[in-house]
Amino acid sequence: MRLLVLFCALAASALAQSLISAKSGLIHYAEGDVLLAGKPVELKTSVFQTMKTGETLATEEGRAEVLLGPGVFLRMSDHTQVKMINGEITDSRIELKDGTIIIEAADSVKTNRTLVLVGGQEIAINKDGVYSITAGPQASVRVWSGELAVGSALLKGGRVMMLADGKVEKFDKEQTDSLYRWASRRASYVAMANMSAARTVQLDSPRGWTTGGWYYNTFFNMFTYLPGQGAWNSPFGYRYWSPGAVLAVYQPVFSGGGSGGGPSFGGPGAGGWQSSYNPNLGYSTIGGRTGGGVNGGISVPSAPVGGGVSGGAAGGGAAAGGSMGGGRSGGGGATHSGASGGGNN
Repeated sequence: MRLLVLFCALAASALAQSLISAKSGLIHYAEGDVLLAGKPVELKTSVFQTMKTGETLATEEGRAEVLLGPGVFLRMSDHTQVKMINGEITDSRIELKDGTIIIEAADSVKTNRTLVLVGGQEIAINKDGVYSITAGPQASVRVWSGELAVGSALLKGGRVMMLADGKVEKFDKEQTDSLYRWASRRASYVAMANMSAARTVQLDSPRGWTTGGWYYNTFFNMFTYLPGQGAWNSPFGYRYWSPGAVLAVYQPVFSGGGSGGGPSFGGPGAGGWQSSYNPNLGYSTIGGRTGGGVNGGISVPSAPVGGGVSGGAAGGGAAAGGSMGGGRSGGGGATHSGASGGGNN
């Protein structure tokens, strides 16, 4: 009986740890010299510091990852300072005082506002995407994908704006930098933590997760993003499963023979995905759709879904674990073998 009571208490504690507070600004990861309000950031198992309104997070020879609104990641380069202006989960406002940040915005930007102040100018994230923002004499905004607003001006993918004079130019999105590649690697790790987290929620509370949000994965000792429904594709090319959609990965619903000889299942947004059990991984991997769409085999949890890439997502990012057939039709397979920066930082 005592063991049962202890187990229940531990389960309740784990469930409580899975829920993030109603504030943005949780310091999810730090490496090197990172200071919060002038004091070194210390991250412990299941214990994370949070930026309070008015506090500044600064990197010296280091980098940091901060969780803002649901599915919005703020990643800081070295020698960068960010001040928290408003930490409400649905209205995140920060000031970039110095250095460079990169923001990865998920599918919640329509309901959760993200605003960045740079030198008195307001930058609002309008759509899912990846954005680099630099402060200082060469202040600029670079849109890798998505759309943002600088004041009343809209800036779309493949464009960079110099904030001093408002000049806009095109740039080559294949020419990534070390911060972009590091952010892509971080995105791959968060995506790997997603699938087991989605499965845990699906087993514990199948109808209790209806909106996108942060979830703490105790096995990975990190938060991950869980969509409210279906599956969401990260701008970096990784897939995040909702608790409802992940059931189709662990327990595919077979609906007879699909094209290509294998059975298909009618999972969320399916229209005929093909699935087969992989004894080496211990779960089913998803093959091509019978009605067009993604072909060539999508493996979970974190194979990039856009284009055939070896060693990581397009742009030099990396995923970890296993050998995964991936990519859209015409893109070829993707092989992943540990964390790699594509030969770069």
